Amino acid sequence: MAQNEYVLFKGTVKLGVPFLDGYKGDPHYVIVSEDTNGQSFNIVTNVKSDSSLTGPAGYLVLYLWNQYFDHPMKADLAKLSAGVSTSNFPKLDYVHDTRLLDLSAMRPIPLDTKDEKNDINALLNEMLQLDMSANGVDYVYKTPSYSDDRLGWKPTKDVTVYAFGFLFEPGKDGLHETHMNQGNPKPAPGSHIKDHSNENGVLQDGAVMVEVDGKFQALFVAFQTQLVPTDNRGRPIPGQSHPILNGKT
Repeated sequence: MAQNEYVLFKGTVKLGVPFLDGYKGDPHYVIVSEDTNGQSFNIVTNVKSDSSLTGPAGYLVLYLWNQYFDHPMKADLAKLSAGVSTSNFPKLDYVHDTRLLDLSAMRPIPLDTKDEKNDINALLNEMLQLDMSANGVDYVYKTPSYSDDRLGWKPTKDVTVYAFGFLFEPGKDGLHETHMNQGNPKPAPGSHIKDHSNENGVLQDGAVMVEVDGKFQALFVAFQTQLVPTDNRGRPIPGQSHPILNGKT
């Protein structure tokens, strides 16, 4: 299980910052948001894998975008106060909560520039109601190891974001791992695949959900290297587990 804290953040979207060509660091889309006290909070979501399979398509994340998300948890989400919740919030589990999503419907999605319409940047831009016809706003993305000058765009409507993931450490001013956090295999010795098996667990999966005009959407992300089904600790089951795509493209 991941070592930092699994939380939910609820706030208002202020800026969407797609990951574009020439940016530093790992490919993450940044959702800049605020709580009711005006405190800034960054939500980052993977738009490309750091643990590829063979070939360029292995870098593509898997996604499922539910534009009409309807789940009993919506009532619980609506009752939450804005800000970070560390308890008493719905915990996500891609594998063991069959009402949450259909894993077999997940498919690869590319990462392209802001001008493409079929990539994960464009999907998030649409989810967040960004005005991409406007000039981009200068935004400095800061991490403990580097800063990067980027461009963001503002939403055209009031967008409430619900982000599930793990708090940044030590700053606690954002969250990451907004993707499936189970089913990571232990790589064979000498494998090029990075070892994320220590991050496995149940009821700790990430996602980004938005509420616009009282309607919910949800974006679920996983990696091609992750295996299902998983056991009660979120680990692949020897002899049973298989890739989510399982031969599909």
